[in-house]
Amino acid sequence: MEVLAVVLITLGIIAVRVISFFYPDWKAIKGEPLSERKRLGYSLLGIGILLLMYLLSQFIIRI
Repeated sequence: MEVLAVVLITLGIIAVRVISFFYPDWKAIKGEPLSERKRLGYSLLGIGILLLMYLLSQFIIRI
């Protein structure tokens, strides 16, 4: 079960990098102008996914 928890946390860390940093830049390269509010939303979404993965991993370890 601990291995699954580590995999979840690793996926969460990767998701934060992809969603918070690379996805907004990719959208800007494709020509979609991003407001500051959208950039903040993507950052919050990435952090939220990491927190969700942390909670799931803690739940799996407790079982």
